[in-house]
Amino acid sequence: MNEFGFSRRSLLGLTLGGVLAPAVGLAEQEGAPTPDALKYLDAARRLTVQAYVNGHGPLDFLVDTGANSSVITQEMADQLGLPRGAASRLHSIAGTQSVATARVASLAVGKRVRRDMVVSVLPRELLRMDGVLGLEWLERASLLLDFKQRRMTVGEGLPVPDYKTVIVKSKLLRSGLTLIDAFMPLQRLVAFVDSGSTTTVGNLAMLRAASQNDALLGPMVATELRSVTGQVLAGRGAVLSRLTLGKMTLRNISLVFGPIHTFDYWGFREQPAIVIGTDILQRFDSVSMDFKRNEVRFRVPG
Repeated sequence: MNEFGFSRRSLLGLTLGGVLAPAVGLAEQEGAPTPDALKYLDAARRLTVQAYVNGHGPLDFLVDTGANSSVITQEMADQLGLPRGAASRLHSIAGTQSVATARVASLAVGKRVRRDMVVSVLPRELLRMDGVLGLEWLERASLLLDFKQRRMTVGEGLPVPDYKTVIVKSKLLRSGLTLIDAFMPLQRLVAFVDSGSTTTVGNLAMLRAASQNDALLGPMVATELRSVTGQVLAGRGAVLSRLTLGKMTLRNISLVFGPIHTFDYWGFREQPAIVIGTDILQRFDSVSMDFKRNEVRFRVPG
């Protein structure tokens, strides 16, 4: 075990799936830098990269592996004169909300370009960045979030796994949802890997199981979660004694429990489930997703 509270144990069979994407074109963005530099947008250490919308940029876009659609700010959509589409329902941790949409001719980061996309539109005061890259932009391309070197690569060769790399086998679910099976004491979990969430959160079914299995350390405290749409959800902060991913166990994990709409939307109201946010992901040197090999790789520091 090291200072991050990692330890290794026997393989426990985990799964992960990509998100189904619409049929959109792939092309080259001339003159754009690659690999793409990651930077931290704010004190919450949300990851952003430089993106180009219809050739305009660079713009700060959040990298969100938990979002199945991309988003742009209302102000940027107005500035670029993007044609608006029909309203759609946006699902967040706190519920659903009707949002405007816009059509983007091209959305590029580095060499990767998606064309003819429909994106959601939200006010900048809620996003606090220019936009969000969702999984329909990534499609099934490989993704490397290298926290140590502060870079992101999409659709390129991933580093060869070494002895510090924990490999979690994955699969693509018919729903298109990105999932990981995880474990806490005496209980298997369904997990979302979400680079857009600053906080790791669990549903009420997980809270019940954790309480029954004495998996929580110390008392719970009242807290709040705020969604990207500005909705506020009451929750309870707690510390989980152990969270196991593949051959690796993380200890003393801070998280928030609550009636998270995201789990209900995907049909996991009754199954213990957890969203793994950047507060956990950034403990690693890097996190990569290889959808061709059906793997998610966590490189342990030290």
